[in-house]
Amino acid sequence: MQESNSDSNHKSSSGKEHESKPRKKSTALKIAGLLSTVLWIVGFILPFVIPPTSKYVWLSDTLLLIGFWPLLFIHPAGWTWAVFGILNMVIGFFLEFNKQIPPFLEQSNFWSNPERLALKPQFMTVQKHIADMHPCMPWLLIGFVSTVYGAFRIVKTIVRWIIKLVKKTKQ
Repeated sequence: MQESNSDSNHKSSSGKEHESKPRKKSTALKIAGLLSTVLWIVGFILPFVIPPTSKYVWLSDTLLLIGFWPLLFIHPAGWTWAVFGILNMVIGFFLEFNKQIPPFLEQSNFWSNPERLALKPQFMTVQKHIADMHPCMPWLLIGFVSTVYGAFRIVKTIVRWIIKLVKKTKQ
């Protein structure tokens, strides 16, 4: 009779442990999802509130990008951080390059036909909007921080794996 009680107690205690881990992860995932959603909503609303001439125009892109961080913290792999960071830095470089397109084309002697240098007004409107509303620095800085953090997590995972491998070979 005692064995059946101890078996049932063992099953219930292991069942509770098994249930509590998914519940903790589920709660953390819900909190991360809620936090990301709030950051994204505020980030989407800000461009309608902040004029392009404001010194706070960077805040919208910053909140949109940082909105991914709570979800990335839930996922343990470091490569997701590294890829996120590298892609953001690439976008930041393209945003900076976007600011240089008209001066580059005006000063370039590469084209033999000057009519090809004339940019369409629609292109210039989009280029001006991107240059005014999407500064490159939030993309570059958040990308750099994410890449460094991802590299740290990758190194940490490799070191843990090596330690585990060394302990396994010693036994």
